[in-house]
Amino acid sequence: MVRGTLEKLPWVRKVEVRRIWPARLEVKVEEHRPAARWGEGRGELVNSYGEVFVATLVEEESAALPLLYGPAGTAPEVLKRYSELVGTFKTVNEKPVQVTLSPRLAWQLKLERGMLVDLGREQPKSPVGVRLQRFIEVYPELVAKRAQRPAVVDLRYPNGFAIRVAGEVKGK
Repeated sequence: MVRGTLEKLPWVRKVEVRRIWPARLEVKVEEHRPAARWGEGRGELVNSYGEVFVATLVEEESAALPLLYGPAGTAPEVLKRYSELVGTFKTVNEKPVQVTLSPRLAWQLKLERGMLVDLGREQPKSPVGVRLQRFIEVYPELVAKRAQRPAVVDLRYPNGFAIRVAGEVKGK
């Protein structure tokens, strides 16, 4: 009864209750540690285990967390991919702030400075990691040195990628 009541609290992840004879209880409480915001602003968060929970954060704390989206049940996978992307983009001094997994299982991310990167779906002949690494290798020359930063980078192609700069007309 005590454990069930405590586990209903928003920030409580797990509770262990042990009876100590003759008339004491030992209670251990593990709290959720938010790793990211989840979904469409319904107060959902993802903890470090990839579990979605509902709780309220102070606005400053909430803004500091990345935003992750994905179909129901994909939070662990999306959190894992986010962690991998942080490591990858650190090499070029960029930071992902949003990662989305679409219902069709296509990946997209948004970087701290506003650039969108379409990674697309996993493909046997052209895995997401290979396409992303190709982009990271040329990033210092093709992206970082540009006077105008790209608005969108499309990495869905097996043998290259496309860059769209803000203000460019599509179809040119």
